[in-house]
Amino acid sequence: MTVSGHYLPQFYTGHAGTPFLNEIMIFAAEKLIYLIPVALLYLWLTVEEGQSNSGFRIPFVPSWLTAENGKSKSVFIFVTIVASLAVSFVLGQFYAHPAPYMVGYDTLLTDAPEYSFPSTHTTVVFAFVWPLFYLLDRWRYGLVALVLAALVGISRVYVGVHYPIDIVGAIGASLLGFVLVYAVRSPVMAFASQCIRIERYVAQKVV
Repeated sequence: MTVSGHYLPQFYTGHAGTPFLNEIMIFAAEKLIYLIPVALLYLWLTVEEGQSNSGFRIPFVPSWLTAENGKSKSVFIFVTIVASLAVSFVLGQFYAHPAPYMVGYDTLLTDAPEYSFPSTHTTVVFAFVWPLFYLLDRWRYGLVALVLAALVGISRVYVGVHYPIDIVGAIGASLLGFVLVYAVRSPVMAFASQCIRIERYVAQKVV
């Protein structure tokens, strides 16, 4: 086995006796990423304390999370994901290799022929994680997200759509994306405030 994972025939063909684990890994590799838009929407639609007349109400919202800072957090995380994907794209221009299923491995999943460095799924989920540690008062939410993100990265290798180096590159891209957004956090938060004002204006016109 190499660092990049290009010589892993036993790994990619050794899942025949673990059907239940295979299903879990396939689900993690393909579906866990959809929790991110749900989480961003959840943050955006939280209701500030005392605003009982708001058009949107989300149950079980933590008392420390108000509507305005929930929306700002949602925008900050979204911008971090976009920046991380941009970094990931640039990295992919400097180094690329075909995905495992394209070179003859008997993988659990296949996809359209494409280069697999870095992993886009892994970039997105880790780009969601890093801002949580910066934005949220409760670190346990960040830790839970980190565990789920790690599961996505591991599952992407397990099912055969990426090599380990693709996951490492994706984590690096997400960290760099977060650092870049953090460095310009003032205009990012100003952009978030503008988004909130636009939403309020549109809501007033509609209602």
